[in-house]
Amino acid sequence: MVDFANLNIDTVDQLVSALEDELKGVSAAWWKANKVVLPGYLRSLAEASIQTRTALANGLIPPEAADMILHNQELAFNQTLQFTKLMTLVLAQQLLNAAFTVIGWVIFNKTGINLAPNLVRPEA
Repeated sequence: MVDFANLNIDTVDQLVSALEDELKGVSAAWWKANKVVLPGYLRSLAEASIQTRTALANGLIPPEAADMILHNQELAFNQTLQFTKLMTLVLAQQLLNAAFTVIGWVIFNKTGINLAPNLVRPEA
């Protein structure tokens, strides 16, 4: 991640490098937080589906109950897809925020003018 307090950009290449570093850091943090969530949801739904179908095949539950259970599992799967879409939008917003933060700090460190009022100097 970028050290904003000491960020001194003089060329476009340096700016691109700083943006790359910050965006990589944000993306890595997002992936670390989300990579275990989706497989866990999908595994749980798959196991529940198999258990429901097995119970139906063994006559432990009537077809009406299996239909209702499988429908609810379908709803849960669709909700998982919506969650995935939302988290992707969250990542996009975080990347945009990171890019503007880098640019804001570049301007602030060069000129002393804070064009992004939410810039907060990191704690030492």
